[in-house]
Amino acid sequence: MTSGTGVLLLAAIGGYWVLERAATHKDGLKKIGQLLGGAIILISLIGVACKVWYAAACLMGASGKGGLCPFMSSRPASPQTK
Repeated sequence: MTSGTGVLLLAAIGGYWVLERAATHKDGLKKIGQLLGGAIILISLIGVACKVWYAAACLMGASGKGGLCPFMSSRPASPQTK
């Protein structure tokens, strides 16, 4: 697994746990727990998607073949013409 992806997936499980715990409460605490649990899950899954996109774009050869790696400071150097 890519570095940090496992932690993000564990965070999504934690968000689900918060949702489960919120279901047993009433009114305001239930609403806050649902929002917090949903936000944790959403942010974690977005993080996993970004890591997969990074792996596909950078590690699978796009940066070495003139493509744009999303996390590089600039585009790869173009060949010099003489």
